[in-house]
Amino acid sequence: MLVGAAFRSTAQYRLSLVLYTLVEMAATVLDLAAIGIVFAHLPDLDGFSLAEVAFLYGTSALAFAATEAAVGPLDRLGWPIKDGKLDPMLTRPVSVLVQAATADFSPQRLGRVVQPAAVLVISLTALDVPWTPARVAVLPLMITSGIVISASLSVGTAAVLFVAPDASVAVGAVRQGAALATQYPLTVYGRRTALLMTVVLPIAFVNWQPALFVLDQPDPFGLPGVTRFLSPAVAMVTAALAGAAWRLGLRHYRSTGS
Repeated sequence: MLVGAAFRSTAQYRLSLVLYTLVEMAATVLDLAAIGIVFAHLPDLDGFSLAEVAFLYGTSALAFAATEAAVGPLDRLGWPIKDGKLDPMLTRPVSVLVQAATADFSPQRLGRVVQPAAVLVISLTALDVPWTPARVAVLPLMITSGIVISASLSVGTAAVLFVAPDASVAVGAVRQGAALATQYPLTVYGRRTALLMTVVLPIAFVNWQPALFVLDQPDPFGLPGVTRFLSPAVAMVTAALAGAAWRLGLRHYRSTGS
């Protein structure tokens, strides 16, 4: 209902809606342009072709764009906490998480999903891999799990804002950094950093690990083959941890007293 109200409100200014949506779509093109610049000077990137890197980009950007559209306002939760605007949310018969995620919802953010989805479709047609039933089955699980892990990262880090409302910039940087990091093969970051993004902050399961199976690539870090299929399990664990962190943060919230 809250999202529907935002759509109806924005639809009153149709030209603004169209122009802002085009701007949001153009913003995502910059990341893709950076990849194009790399391949203008290199035949491959650490053994990954342009089509394979485009596949990594498409799956990563799609997951984080969908998260931005759904729970993007959580990055800015520190501001209503400081202004005392969170207090009214606590009195309404709606989840605080739902209210915070839909606050100032902008339908134009859906424009960010279009470009990575198009890149993903194009990369799939360009990939030189045998499309076995297993690879076809892994693909939707990979995309769904990536969205859940990305959203869990946003919710979990936003929970910090209940006790440190001035950390909005840092919270946003974590999500944006994760989005950028997963657009490239993790081999470009070195073994230690790649393992950190696999074990500690498991953003490698957004796309990297299942992508190795889809792309028929060996794991350059020697991890067990079963790791490639753990994204759904990691998504469930991260969602549970994010939910626990959110509830813990909400319990520690102290009103401004205004």
